[in-house]
Amino acid sequence: LQLLRAPAVQSKLSSRPQTSLHPAKMKLYSLSLLCCAAALRPSTRGIRKSVFYATSTRKRTQKPKAPQLDTTTDERVVHMDDIPIYPASSSEARVPASAANAAMYEAELEEEEAARAKDDLCRTMFARFARGQELLRRNHGAPVLHSPDTLDLFVGDLAAGGVAPDVIELLQRMREGAMLNGAGGTQGGRLQLSLACLNKEDEFQDAVKEAYFREGDVHFELFPSTTKSIESFCSLLAAEASLRERPIKVLLPADAHYAWTNVLAKYESHPYLKSMHLSMDDDRILKETRFRPGDLVVGVYTLANTVSGRATNVEWFQDVLAYCEGEGASTAHFVDAALAGLCVAKDTLDLRADEDVEEILEGAIGLVQSGFKDFGLSSMLFLDDAEFECCGRRDERGLQNAVAGGAHALIKHAPVTSIPESPTLAFLLYAREYTAFRKSSFVELCAKLRKAIPEDVDYELRPLFPLLHLEFADQAVTESLTDALMATYSLITIDAEPNVVRLWPTPTNHDVADAIAAFFE
Repeated sequence: LQLLRAPAVQSKLSSRPQTSLHPAKMKLYSLSLLCCAAALRPSTRGIRKSVFYATSTRKRTQKPKAPQLDTTTDERVVHMDDIPIYPASSSEARVPASAANAAMYEAELEEEEAARAKDDLCRTMFARFARGQELLRRNHGAPVLHSPDTLDLFVGDLAAGGVAPDVIELLQRMREGAMLNGAGGTQGGRLQLSLACLNKEDEFQDAVKEAYFREGDVHFELFPSTTKSIESFCSLLAAEASLRERPIKVLLPADAHYAWTNVLAKYESHPYLKSMHLSMDDDRILKETRFRPGDLVVGVYTLANTVSGRATNVEWFQDVLAYCEGEGASTAHFVDAALAGLCVAKDTLDLRADEDVEEILEGAIGLVQSGFKDFGLSSMLFLDDAEFECCGRRDERGLQNAVAGGAHALIKHAPVTSIPESPTLAFLLYAREYTAFRKSSFVELCAKLRKAIPEDVDYELRPLFPLLHLEFADQAVTESLTDALMATYSLITIDAEPNVVRLWPTPTNHDVADAIAAFFE
């Protein structure tokens, strides 16, 4: 419309002759003029594009230029290139100061609650740990470490028995050193080897061998665990078999500890060392095995099974060895008395109601006992090495002679070294006194149980030192008593003997008699 009002257009229109137009043509003509006017309108796409590139290449730290001031009109002349493009503002609403403080306070409360929950969890875990320690202290179903309380009671018993006060003081210091030193050692401020290595004293060796095994030319070593003692003995058998180039067969009855199976499984590829798993119900493996003159057969006799507490059947075991001898092989047997702990096994046979194993103990070529069942003295291994050729070749050089008291074949071929020192070694000098102390405690608990159980209850108290079997005629009574004691004492039950409650008497857990008396009230 502005174009139609222009003077040039008006002059051209006025110079034309005045003619009358049809209204429809007039309307069409007006639309054509409007279209032409729209086509002549300048485009701003280029300007917008130039503004984008101008602002996008500007440094972010550079402030936008202020609009130019027109002094004549006092108006700001704004150019499109000078208009900066700012990022879009956040759609989040601004939080008032009061709301921000409330959120901060809420976060602090959550943090304090999390810290409090962590403290409560720590207290709960410590309570569970303390409860577990208490269950271990009063454990009746499995062999456990007896805790320092047992040693305290034993030292008191020695003092009452007339042991010199200065010796009692030394034993107390050794007991404390054992708790601090663990298994001894020569690093990190521990006792020095020259001062602590009581194991190298001949008088000490003779006293321990005579008490636990027998007198004579036998070897004694102290290993970190029963499994390590078994590994050392099996490695000695492998070295002996290779030296002889003759087979050595190890007989494992079904009640042998699983450590024997695991260790001997490592020698499956050995050309001469073989293991045989036997069962009283099946002699097929024994009958199918060929024995020849020169073969050595070593039977493993278990004095007390970890779960059942029973010993290997003596008559069956002797018949198996006799069969091997009849086939021409030489026989020997090794006694696994780990469950006896540091008690002298041969002095506790009067508290075993199942087998007479005195002959087995006297004729054994080796014996293992685990000190973990008492005051943490690891595992003792005794060996009569007269039958082994590899033990006759001594080498007095090297680390074994300096540390382990001699380069015996048991150490030379073992995968681990022995423990030459421990502060509690001195307690082994009083091995018989400790055995008498444990036996008296065992008998005392048996007397308390006989008083706790009513006379009208049909039961049998069967001692299998160090375990005690309480067998009831009624299986329902056994199940109810087991359920009542399970929350306080860790009991082991086996399907083969559903009427037996298995107890592990120690000098610190006689309160089980009170619990049984309360059950029958």
